[in-house]
Amino acid sequence: MQKKLVQSSLALSAAAALSLGSAFVATPAMADKAPQKLDLQSEAQIQKALSGIEGVNAYGADSGELNIGVAKKTSEIKDLEKQYDNINVTEGVKELKPYASKDLVGGAGYLVKAGESGGACSTGFSGWDGDGKPVVLTAGHCSKIINEQSNEFEGDTTVDQTEKPSISQANGGEGFQASGNGVIGKWGFANFGGDLLEGADQNKWPEPSESDIDFAVINVDESKYNVKNGITDWSTADSDDLAKSTTEITEVGEHKEGAISKSGRTTGKTEGKVLPRSEYDFDYQNVGGRWVHGFGVTAPADKPFSQPGDSGGGVYQGSTAVGVISGGGDLDANTSFTWVADLDHSLEESGTDFNLEKPGEETPEAPAAPKVEDQTVEPEGKIKGKAEAGAQVEVKWEAAKGAEDGSEKVKADKDGNFSVEGPKAEGDYNFTATAIVDGQKSKTAEFDVTVEKDESETPAPVEREISVDPKEIAASDFVQEDKGVTITVKGFDEGEKVTLKVANGPEGVDDFEMDETANENGAAAFSVYGTSASDPEAYLGKYDLEVTGANDTEDESVLTGSFQVVADEDGNGGGSGGDDDGNADGGNDGGNADGGSGDGDDADGNGDGGSDLPRTGAELTGLAAGAGLLLVGGTAVVLTMRRKKNN
Repeated sequence: MQKKLVQSSLALSAAAALSLGSAFVATPAMADKAPQKLDLQSEAQIQKALSGIEGVNAYGADSGELNIGVAKKTSEIKDLEKQYDNINVTEGVKELKPYASKDLVGGAGYLVKAGESGGACSTGFSGWDGDGKPVVLTAGHCSKIINEQSNEFEGDTTVDQTEKPSISQANGGEGFQASGNGVIGKWGFANFGGDLLEGADQNKWPEPSESDIDFAVINVDESKYNVKNGITDWSTADSDDLAKSTTEITEVGEHKEGAISKSGRTTGKTEGKVLPRSEYDFDYQNVGGRWVHGFGVTAPADKPFSQPGDSGGGVYQGSTAVGVISGGGDLDANTSFTWVADLDHSLEESGTDFNLEKPGEETPEAPAAPKVEDQTVEPEGKIKGKAEAGAQVEVKWEAAKGAEDGSEKVKADKDGNFSVEGPKAEGDYNFTATAIVDGQKSKTAEFDVTVEKDESETPAPVEREISVDPKEIAASDFVQEDKGVTITVKGFDEGEKVTLKVANGPEGVDDFEMDETANENGAAAFSVYGTSASDPEAYLGKYDLEVTGANDTEDESVLTGSFQVVADEDGNGGGSGGDDDGNADGGNDGGNADGGSGDGDDADGNGDGGSDLPRTGAELTGLAAGAGLLLVGGTAVVLTMRRKKNN
């Protein structure tokens, strides 16, 4: 069944490519003798090291190292490497010749003559044929003189000069001014569609054919122009050197759905979207009264993908050449429509041997692109990938909102593994990774990284514990500031109020509570020692301890423990205290347990020294006059105690 065909007409207009380039050629030089590490702070020192050395075609200093590029390592170059330990040499870097206005790249304008008149088109892509001769690809209709009324061919155009970029319409000028660099060359293969479609009755139209292509080749005059890989973005048109701003083209391939770009002399670099087959299921389009094989591209009407004069301009996706502009019009009031002659199909049907690199020239093989999967990491987590073993990998990322862009260079290990520290800020990031081996860059790998905290990795709660050290302590040790008893607890929440209660102590000891705040690890410590050094036996006895937290639930048990103050003769002769087995082990933290200030006699002079001891803190006149509270590593605990009777 014949599919619906849409007719549109296109006047002869297109755009050609002009590449203006320049190359930096370093002057070789080197010193006979020099320090082991070259001083890179001085340009004079660098030039001295390089003076007299032939074959140095590029150099640059970075991070304390001098990087030089040579076509081949000579004995002098090898000696140079041995002489300095901070010089890196890359082979395969050739001397470049200066390029200027005679450098042809894709997307610029060229003029054609059609009898007494003429027009302008755009170059698509520059390269070489199978014999190594320079060629430019463009649209086939640019080679034809076409009657605008009947669409009949009235002869062939003649290729003329490149158009001056600075006054092209893509740069805001009127265009159609020759560059003065001479005629580009002559037409090689050229074809515009099939037989002319005649009459209004579509049933009489000829059937489309695979050979209905809008495609032409210009054989470039090497004496006047050089060809250079790449397609211009027109950002350097003011300098009349479009080769200064190009996108590298690495392959010719089949177009894909999605975003697509074009460069031409009327509208410059533009963006559009490939019209999917689900919306426009056609392989052939009526362009200027003839079928043309290709695909459709749409763009907003106020920012059209192409206009007259862009014909022949290069259409590409990333670094892949996919077509040249054939024709265009409006799809509707808000949408412009462009028909693109698909390049892979046109090359096959025309039998053109097109190469992006000059055949016969040895170029170092580029390394494979790094392999990196989309991944999710925690803030500053490791982002991992794989590249060629030992390759330098350049990783870049575009920041999420509120964060910073970044980049880092790392070296892949012997197995090709590499990793970089990810961004600190949470969010989604677009990452790229490029491998560099012997000065050759790989294709760029693109991947996405999400930075977020892993809420699932909540640490397991720490079991609540209490530690009393020592559990038994001699009275003479208990009254020393650098000794005493330390009560340590853990398993609480950070910042939680933890309460220590001393209960069921020796006769005459009041129960009391003290508070401390749990640290970031959920731990708190209390320390206790006596202040009545003159009467240590006043503290003899067992003390029961209870510890609770402000966040305790009904299911949580009170932590309990105890310690005992014993007479020196019952302990270990004034040792450091005891563990659960009664072994000496002195406490480290001071607190201050105050004994009463009595002097052995009661208020009535009975010498009892017991019942009249103070019972409350407010009555601790002995404490106020004594050493006072000492906080060391935790909350001080004040004990009011009955002095031991003197028998």
